[in-house]
Amino acid sequence: MAHFPQPHRSVRAPRVRVPNSESVNFSLEGKRVPAVLHEISTTGGLAQFTGAVRAGTLAEIHLRSKSGPISGLVELLPAIDRASGKLQPFRFVAIGDEDHDRLAGVLRQMIDQGYGA
Repeated sequence: MAHFPQPHRSVRAPRVRVPNSESVNFSLEGKRVPAVLHEISTTGGLAQFTGAVRAGTLAEIHLRSKSGPISGLVELLPAIDRASGKLQPFRFVAIGDEDHDRLAGVLRQMIDQGYGA
């Protein structure tokens, strides 16, 4: 069964900084588009693409974790500029229960290791 993340406006989902320039793939309009993942949470994240991606675009995200592959449907949000370059935030629109459980487990481990943002 699919999980549809509903962020609580008063409580921000814990975020983690992703070390080692971890690569992630997005499926955009049938094309595989690689990016570098900078932050992630159970409700979304922040990725750096080599080119611009239009805000509002729906894409599938595919990332590898120590617990197994994680995939979900995301909406890309307006890009932001930071010292590290142009970054594209995204939010999860739908994610399978098993993928959500894997993601939550990986986030707990990373927070325990000191990667909390």
